[in-house]
Amino acid sequence: MQFGSGMQAPLFFADVGQVNFQVPWELAGQSQSTLAAALNSQAGTGQIVSFAPFSPGIFSTNAQGTGQGAILDSSYRLVDPSNPASAGSTVVQIYCTGLGAVTNQPPTGSQTPISPYSLTTTTPTVMIGGVQATVQFSGLAPGFVGGYQVNALVPAGSSKGTAVPVTIAFGGATSNTVT
Repeated sequence: MQFGSGMQAPLFFADVGQVNFQVPWELAGQSQSTLAAALNSQAGTGQIVSFAPFSPGIFSTNAQGTGQGAILDSSYRLVDPSNPASAGSTVVQIYCTGLGAVTNQPPTGSQTPISPYSLTTTTPTVMIGGVQATVQFSGLAPGFVGGYQVNALVPAGSSKGTAVPVTIAFGGATSNTVT
C-alpha cells in the first residue's frame, strides 16, 4: 500500500477482499491523502482516504467487529460465557485500534517496546454493561505493531449475562459494540 506522498504502509495481511496495513505515524495531522495498492513497484489508481485523529474500533473474534470482542482476562484467557468476568474484581484487556497519538512512539512498522510503554495521550472512556469502567492502562499493545490495548476494571454495577456490551469512546468518537 502506498500513500500519495510515496510513503509505503507496512502490510500485515492481504487476501481477496481484505488488506490489513498500518497507517504510517508520519501522516498524523493530515486530513486526507491518496492511497493505492502497489505490486512489483506498480501502483494502482489512487483513492482519496480521510484521516481522523481518533477512530476507535474494538477487535472481535469473528473479524467483523461484532459479537465476541477480543477481550482477555489477566491470565490472557478470552472473556466469554465459559470464562466470565466478575463485576467489581476482574480487569479485562480490550484489544483495539484507532486511539491516536502515543508517548514513546515506535517507528512505523515496528513492534511496540515492552518498556517504556507507549501510552495514549488521552484516557478513553470504556463502557461495560452500560456502566463506565475504570481504565488502568491505555496504549499500544507491547510486542504488536499498531495495535492498542486498554485495561479496565469491570464495574460493580455493570449488567450481567452472556453478551454484555463493551464500547470505547475516545476523542469524540465511539467504537463498535462488542460483547
